[in-house]
Amino acid sequence: MSLALNDAFDFAGYQSRFASKGRIRLEGALDSEDALQVHHALEQQTAWELHLMSAQGEPDVISRTELSELNDMAIQDRLSAAAERAQTGLSYLHLGYDLTSKEAIENLGGGHPLLDLARLIWSAEFAAFCENLTGLSGLRLRSLIATAYRPGDFFTMHQDSGAKLSFEWNFTHDWRSDWGGQILFHSPSGDIEGGIMPRLNDLSLYSGEQPRSVNSVAAFAGAPRFAVSGRFE
Repeated sequence: MSLALNDAFDFAGYQSRFASKGRIRLEGALDSEDALQVHHALEQQTAWELHLMSAQGEPDVISRTELSELNDMAIQDRLSAAAERAQTGLSYLHLGYDLTSKEAIENLGGGHPLLDLARLIWSAEFAAFCENLTGLSGLRLRSLIATAYRPGDFFTMHQDSGAKLSFEWNFTHDWRSDWGGQILFHSPSGDIEGGIMPRLNDLSLYSGEQPRSVNSVAAFAGAPRFAVSGRFE
């Protein structure tokens, strides 16, 4: 499978909007059939780990092996720690697959749509594409992760300090707005300045310094929320 970016966009118009608001949303950056294959891979072919924050404020990753070996009480204690920390500050809880290291990407195996997507995002072509959309220059990708948010999963308000540009490429199919899961952008006074609902093949680009959160997914949501997120420095 070979993925190619759709470049039939009004780049000057997107640059103007990014300069004005510090964020833009792009529909259809991939061919629609390719986007569906990525969605299918995230839904059925990805070896997810559990990503959360510990009570001490440190990233905590529970591997698939650990998940099979830990008893239910031990896992619940760590989930509770992430939820309690969310009451007072930065915390998150979701499934993840880190695509930052070459080893992790290659472990996906040949023919995996997520492998092709990761290679595309790490390419100079994608950096140039994002530069053309935002007017920024010298973008260098530093991190990349696939995520799946299930009912109850969340990411409290945060910023990517030092990042020139952050992004989320969403691959969620048939989502409803009342299921939650929106990227929410926060004003200094605590108001919500805007939000982006999960949609298939939506690429959102935003300044890393913008305070934002991922709204908790509702208990009645009918499916997970899938995306691939990264940041440029």
